Amino acid sequence: MKNTNKSVKYYSRRQRILAWLVLVGIFVCGMMAGAFIWQTKTTHTAKSGVQTDLSACQMRENALLAQIYKNIDDAKAGAYDAHEYNMNIYANLYRNGCPENREEFAKLATAEQGVVKALGDLRNANLVDLNKPCHVIETTLLQYVNNCDEPDCHLNNAEIYSKIVEDGCPENKNKYGQMALNELQIAEGVRVDETDVNKNEIRSTINTYKKLQMQNEAKKYLNKVEKLVNPGIDFIMELQRVIEE
Repeated sequence: MKNTNKSVKYYSRRQRILAWLVLVGIFVCGMMAGAFIWQTKTTHTAKSGVQTDLSACQMRENALLAQIYKNIDDAKAGAYDAHEYNMNIYANLYRNGCPENREEFAKLATAEQGVVKALGDLRNANLVDLNKPCHVIETTLLQYVNNCDEPDCHLNNAEIYSKIVEDGCPENKNKYGQMALNELQIAEGVRVDETDVNKNEIRSTINTYKKLQMQNEAKKYLNKVEKLVNPGIDFIMELQRVIEE
């Protein structure tokens, strides 16, 4: 007599709930992101036809929104990191963006946080050792990252992120490297006068590029500031030695 029994795969209640949370989070993120983008475009269009002069907070928003990951495939391994990165960007926008957009950015950050939590529950917790030395270094350095309005503060944040790239966990290098570059970009975006840069800020920017192993970008930046502010041949030679070490 033939055995007609077939194996049936059952999913636990926890697995079904987590899958549902992921789907809901993705749906909410998509809806709010689309609504915010539409609202932003409508607001900018409605104000005096064509807007040519952007405020400092609008420049920060544009720089950060350009870094948002879109069309994330939650079935792939990098989904957790992508949603976590978006969550941090929206949180940064909430702190440093325009006041009239804070509520929307708060909602987007919360929605991404829900997806991150759901995806995190699906990962094997044993794969993450929070007591690893590199993770301790990251946690310690992140305490020195500040909310910013001034270029020198953003440059300080950039240097901290680049230090994490240098001494933190290898799996997080790309994330913190991009965050360092974001801070450099924001620092330039909020600077009213390009020539209003001091030697400490120049040195900080060069050190950040060096830690990120972006020597070519460091040289380009040094050539730029040399033409803008002419900080002196001795100072330029000092920074050239830093880049080439």
